[in-house]
Amino acid sequence: MLIPTPIGPLWLEVSPRGVRRLEPALFPRGLEARGPLAERVRERVLAYFAGEKPDFLDIPLDYTGFSPKRVALYERVRLIPYGRTESYGSLARELGLSPRAVGAGMRASPFFLLVPAHRVIHADGRLGGFAGQEGLKAWLLRFEGAWP
Repeated sequence: MLIPTPIGPLWLEVSPRGVRRLEPALFPRGLEARGPLAERVRERVLAYFAGEKPDFLDIPLDYTGFSPKRVALYERVRLIPYGRTESYGSLARELGLSPRAVGAGMRASPFFLLVPAHRVIHADGRLGGFAGQEGLKAWLLRFEGAWP
């Protein structure tokens, strides 16, 4: 399913377990998402871009094939509230990872917005990478009022 947004379309793929991927639709792949979960994700994403502040925590994610450390990282990042940021280092210390591992996990996340990787920044306020889309990260943080 393609979800239209102000930043371009997002590609949604779901499985019986939950969302398999939600990502910018540069190269949509996989089967088109349908059903109640897909509609719920679509409605919540549209609400996010309409200025509402959904946390997406009730949206199940399909972590098939992910390591326990990656799942723990994603579940922790899901708890970062709208309009707030946390540092790579603080997450690393809390989860027993290196800041580089946190960054790699954020870069590899197939769960755009659902795991709000854009809310993870450097302790000194620099944005850090965003899979080559730092402008998108800045846009999202400004949209949420979390960055100048």
